[in-house]
Amino acid sequence: MSSAILSMLGRQSAQPWNNGSLLVIHPGGGELSSLTNASAWSFHKGHAASWEAAGRHVYCQAKAPDLSDYEGVLMLVAKEKELNHYLLEQLALLPAETPIWFAGDKRSGIQPLMKRLPKWLKPAQKLASANHCLLFASARSSQPHSPEPLQNYARIITYELEQQQKTFVTLPGVFSREHIDPATLLLLQHLHDLPTGRGLDFACGAGVIAKQVLSLTTELMACDVSPIAIAASQMTLSAEPITADLRLADGIPENAGQFDFIVSNPPFHTGQKTDYEIARQFIKTARQHLNKQGVLRIVANRFLPWPEVIESIFGHCETLTDDGRYRVYQATCR
Repeated sequence: MSSAILSMLGRQSAQPWNNGSLLVIHPGGGELSSLTNASAWSFHKGHAASWEAAGRHVYCQAKAPDLSDYEGVLMLVAKEKELNHYLLEQLALLPAETPIWFAGDKRSGIQPLMKRLPKWLKPAQKLASANHCLLFASARSSQPHSPEPLQNYARIITYELEQQQKTFVTLPGVFSREHIDPATLLLLQHLHDLPTGRGLDFACGAGVIAKQVLSLTTELMACDVSPIAIAASQMTLSAEPITADLRLADGIPENAGQFDFIVSNPPFHTGQKTDYEIARQFIKTARQHLNKQGVLRIVANRFLPWPEVIESIFGHCETLTDDGRYRVYQATCR
C-alpha cells in the first residue's frame, strides 16, 4: 500500500474502521497491521507474512474467507479491473448494512469503480481526497446476490508453439491474463535441452512454463507469491499426467531442496512500481538451490541488468537468444 493512502487514512478525524472487527482486503503490505481490530485477506505471501509478524490474523488465499465474521471491511482497490470485480462479487457475502470503505490511488481506477458499484452495494459516498488518493464509503445493501465461484473467472488462452496449439488457464490478477506474454513464449522455445531431473519454475504465474517443462522432470516444484496464481496453475496443470508440487511462497521456499534446473520469467514490478530486488534475491538464492551442473535459465527484457547480476553470483552468464526485445540467459552451477 502506498504511503499516500496510509497518510490519507491517518488524517481522517473520524476513523470508523477502528470500531468493531475489520477485514482489510488486498492490503498491499503490512502498514495497516497496526490496527488492533483488523485481520487481512491478502493476495501476496510476503504481505501476509508482515501481518503474521504483527500478530494479526491473515488469509492468503484465492477464495473469500467467512465475511460474516466481520463488522466492517476496508478494501484497497487493485490496479487490475477484473480482480476488483471479483472482490466486489465477494462483498455480496457480507451481512446487510455492513459498512465498507474503499481506498485507492486515482491511477487504480477507483473513481470509475465507485460510479459502477453493483446493486448489492449501496452508492458510494466520497469521504476524502489527498495526494492523488481517494476514500469512499459504502455498505452491503439488502439486494440478494450470490457471488460467482472462482472457476467461473477462468479463461483459457490458446497459443502456438512449434506449430502446435497449446493452452493455459488464467484468473483475475494473474500475469498474462489476455494472451501469452511474448517473453515467456521466447523462453518456451528454448527449454528442450534442460537437464532431466528435479526442476523449479519460480514465479510460475498461470503455470505456462511449468506445463512445458513437466515432461523433462522427475519432480517439478512451481512457486508463486500469489494464491490466485497458484489456483490458475492448478487449473492449467490439472489434466497433466504428472503432478507438480505447487507452493505459495515469497521467493524460493526455504525447504525447497536442490534442483537440476530452475527456470523463470522473473517479475520486476511490485504493484505499479518497478522492483529489481525480487529478481536479484531470486538469482542469488537460485545458486544455493542448484545441484552441481544445475542450470538457471531465465527470460527478461533486454534493458534489465540481469547479466551483470547473474555473472556476479555464478561467475558467468550466457545469452542463448535475443529477439531484440527479450533475451534468454543461462548460467550453470560449477
